[in-house]
Amino acid sequence: MEKIATTNLGLIITEKCNLNCRHCLMGGATNRVMSDEVIEATLGQFKYIMNLCICGGEPTLALDRMKKIFDYVIQNKILVDNVSVTINGTIYSKEFLVLLDQIEDFINPKHKKPVRTNFRISYDVFHGEELNRSGLIDKYVENVERYSKSPYFGRLAKLGSKVFREGNAENLDSRITVPFHPYKMLITYVGSKHELDTENGLCYIGPFITISPDGIVTECDASIEHQLNEYNYGSVLENSIEDIFLNKNVSVVKPKRMYRSVNKEVKRYLNQLR
Repeated sequence: MEKIATTNLGLIITEKCNLNCRHCLMGGATNRVMSDEVIEATLGQFKYIMNLCICGGEPTLALDRMKKIFDYVIQNKILVDNVSVTINGTIYSKEFLVLLDQIEDFINPKHKKPVRTNFRISYDVFHGEELNRSGLIDKYVENVERYSKSPYFGRLAKLGSKVFREGNAENLDSRITVPFHPYKMLITYVGSKHELDTENGLCYIGPFITISPDGIVTECDASIEHQLNEYNYGSVLENSIEDIFLNKNVSVVKPKRMYRSVNKEVKRYLNQLR
């Protein structure tokens, strides 16, 4: 197994959530949270992560998992360029902001601007509906105002014109949903004697690797049901991420083609939602 570099690593640290939005791709909350074993088995494979994306559920309901991830990254000196988190805004947590301080100090020790850690707060009509239904709209507005003072506050996370037809979104008007088509994954090997030497090179996988709370290599924008079944590619507790994708017959490309190919695939993926 080679050490892995990736454009994006998404860690679904919890499937717990205090809301049940009509457009939620996950399709309903569970009590599953990411274990220490899964965190260590996943991050132990990485040398470089361009963007570490902390996903949910609602991440502020699993801050101990976030702390475990950040502690592991720091202690093992994993190279990380950026960290991103999306929260629903219903919970104001000083501990959350302290954790962002901790990881920012590691990835940006000289505190050069712009900061490299950011969080977004969900903001759309379906989110607003659920906030009103739950009686949390006033708390949400208060929290957004408080969070907006943080240097890590990026922006309100708005939807595109369409959403994937996954989870709760399967029940939305079909005119604003599209079928889910996963990323086309690519692998290359760099730093070895030969361009595609799978024995000695750094394994670069992109565009987006997602790990579920149970350690399943899956798709971030699929429902929990589909993550467990249709998009269950294998477990980090049983095989390396590299082997999981190679066994999935992903495209192995030359290093000089990787950057352009990844960007092209990201554009294709996002264009589905326009």
